[in-house]
Amino acid sequence: MKQFIKLSQISALTILVVGCKDQSRTKTMDFGLFTLEAPYKWHQVKQNGIDSYVGAIAVDNTDTLYFDLGMYSNTLTEPNIQAITRQMIEENNLDSSDFIVVKDIMSMNIDADLYRKQNVTWDTIDNRRAKIVFPRISGKGTTGVYIGSLWGDSSKVRFNLCGADLKKQTEEDLLKAIKTLRFHKNNLDNEEN
Repeated sequence: MKQFIKLSQISALTILVVGCKDQSRTKTMDFGLFTLEAPYKWHQVKQNGIDSYVGAIAVDNTDTLYFDLGMYSNTLTEPNIQAITRQMIEENNLDSSDFIVVKDIMSMNIDADLYRKQNVTWDTIDNRRAKIVFPRISGKGTTGVYIGSLWGDSSKVRFNLCGADLKKQTEEDLLKAIKTLRFHKNNLDNEEN
């Protein structure tokens, strides 16, 4: 009887371990013009673009990633930060959340990089120069990649894949997935039809 109970416990444990989905498991997501290795739970969402190939990746109920492959893809460059005085805000009825507020005009010569939301690094992905951005404070800012010349010719086809204000785990997963991007120009004609 003890052997039967022990065997039953081992069987139940085996079923439990095998039956549970491995959270670290990945899959290849194929978007025709590019592929990437991504967490198993990510799902492609088709979208219609006017002048580019666009789409989305549903990560979960709160995080979604977006991509744009075309001539007008966003460079993921953070806007310049402007410094103004409290007096300027009051006189012009401005929203202070768009500015760095300083004490007086003499204090306006500041290093704007101290106040940026995201970091920028450069890397090579699939033999292409890639700008990678990620927030300085996790969950506040853009995480993604921008490639300014996808096919290396004069067409200036660009690419970006990004998400905003992502959960920390999604940020980490996206930065890992970005490194696995592979582009397939031979599929270009199929996407245009």
